[in-house]
Amino acid sequence: MNKIKILDESVSNIIAAGEVVENPASMIKELLENSLDAGADSVKIEVFNGGKDVKISDNGSGMEKNDMMLSIERHATSKISTKDDIFNLMTYGFRGEALASISSVSKMTISTKTKESNVGYKLTAYAGSIRNVEEISRNNGTEIEIRDLFYNTPARKKFLRKESTEYNKIRDIVLKEALVNYDTAFTLIFDDKPSIKTSGKGIENTILELFGKNVLKNLKKFEHGYLGSVEILRSSKDYIFTYVNKRYVKSNTIERAVLDGYYTKLMKGKYPFAVIFLNTDPKEIDVNVHPSKKIVKFSNDKIIYTQIKSAMDDYFYLEERREWQPNIDLLKQNVNISAAEPEKIENLFSDETLKGENKQFFSLETLDNRDVETRIIDERPKKAIETLITEPEDSDFIRENIKTDYPSYKEESKENNVSESIQKSSEENIKKPEDYKIIGQIFNMYILVENKNQLEIYDQHIIHERILYEELKEKFYSKKLDFQNLIIPQKIELTSPDKNLVMENIEVFRDFGFDVDEFGENEIILRSVPAFDFRDSIKNVFMDLLADLKNDIEVKDLRERIIISMSCKGAIKAGQKLDPDEISSFIRRLHEIGKYTCPHGRPIIINIPKDDLDKMFGRKG
Repeated sequence: MNKIKILDESVSNIIAAGEVVENPASMIKELLENSLDAGADSVKIEVFNGGKDVKISDNGSGMEKNDMMLSIERHATSKISTKDDIFNLMTYGFRGEALASISSVSKMTISTKTKESNVGYKLTAYAGSIRNVEEISRNNGTEIEIRDLFYNTPARKKFLRKESTEYNKIRDIVLKEALVNYDTAFTLIFDDKPSIKTSGKGIENTILELFGKNVLKNLKKFEHGYLGSVEILRSSKDYIFTYVNKRYVKSNTIERAVLDGYYTKLMKGKYPFAVIFLNTDPKEIDVNVHPSKKIVKFSNDKIIYTQIKSAMDDYFYLEERREWQPNIDLLKQNVNISAAEPEKIENLFSDETLKGENKQFFSLETLDNRDVETRIIDERPKKAIETLITEPEDSDFIRENIKTDYPSYKEESKENNVSESIQKSSEENIKKPEDYKIIGQIFNMYILVENKNQLEIYDQHIIHERILYEELKEKFYSKKLDFQNLIIPQKIELTSPDKNLVMENIEVFRDFGFDVDEFGENEIILRSVPAFDFRDSIKNVFMDLLADLKNDIEVKDLRERIIISMSCKGAIKAGQKLDPDEISSFIRRLHEIGKYTCPHGRPIIINIPKDDLDKMFGRKG
């Protein structure tokens, strides 16, 4: 007797359903994508009993009778015909698995009508078996009702989480679909209570309705979506929304590009709020990696990374040279606030937890560009990045006689030598000395400041590091970074691989004033260095820069890392006593810059409200 048997179709359907329908949220995702593929611009999702009972209604194209009956058969789809179509997908669905899988583990009713038909049709199926088909009168579109999900698979039903957890997962799915399908109105209802409601009136309205005013006013458009300011940093990566050809995906490549783009702007443990819309040739991605279709593979990860990271670099470069303005004028724009209480939606992420034909790729041109400021990226001094090489003019010039652009902070407190990048903040936004009172230095490490009704504690090393970082970056990209020749050239012994690495990237070092030459079998010689007080030996500084180079990062990012490393090396250290003029200059310069983390992401200031001090001393209950 044969031991291997072909499974009964009802059994194989239930097994297949396990891949497509993991829980109510994954089921709703499949049904929602069907509605969007049908061209619906209004979708209503009603959920009961923790997701075991669901009704989804749309005003899409609907189905004819025969198509309706075929829709619950496995591998029946209108999206593809040949294997080549898999690599030209511009729709959400394509496998012909969703309705078949869902119907096999539920009691399903489909009601549908096309605009070409005079009547609609209703199909009832239990466990994938059609029980009844009848004509009905209804509006154009489709309504799918699911009752008693997993009723015939008790083991699966037993693993459903508590209702609030399942609702959070469902809300997450609907929010992510609503965010990218901003021209479609979404309504999500849990047990007759509204949870999400969007108007389908564009991206700004959708963001407002989902997340509220504060998020909207702190988002700005860039080439591939929206980037949030530091005012709306989050404690997890859940607010980095990434879409490829309007499909929400999880991509380490895109996520890494976004985080690297924010590298100097994030405090440790904080993450940006960002919405990324990436559009690419469907042939360059594979969405058929996992049944959830959430994971995609790119044919060239490096191109994707560079595309996003470069766009962010260009955006932040220009943004740092202009005052931050809200994304839109909320007082002038006619935007609708959802009755769904958007402030609650920001807390939806728990720890448990395409339209159109294939005629053209989706692009950000579909966004409303009426409030986008035209930006000319070409004005950025890219030549400085690629070809800046500062050559010494006089090899006998001695270190002591070179004029440096980095005067002491005692001098700066008198001369107020502020670079253009620091002057970007408007006068009204800069904290002036009369706004705060400097108390003094403690432990030769921290600076105490009284500011209104709070005590501020500043880390002196990080203040100086942020100031130097801004100055170095400005000088480097504007070709104003000075160098100085060494009286006695510095020899550095390296391993053979390290020496080869240096020589391969000799232009990068010369960009920063390190004039490097070969010297012997495993040695190099430094003839000049940046005109900069590193507060460390030249050899140690150079070896730190070489360590950055070993990390196999892009040349553009390497230059950023070098600026960060130089800033850290040049900043005053903990334990160094400062006089009042130096302290005053540090605080003033920091507020002129208006950025309160070090380039590595550590906070510069810790605030202790007066009320908290009062409570500590028992002055308040």
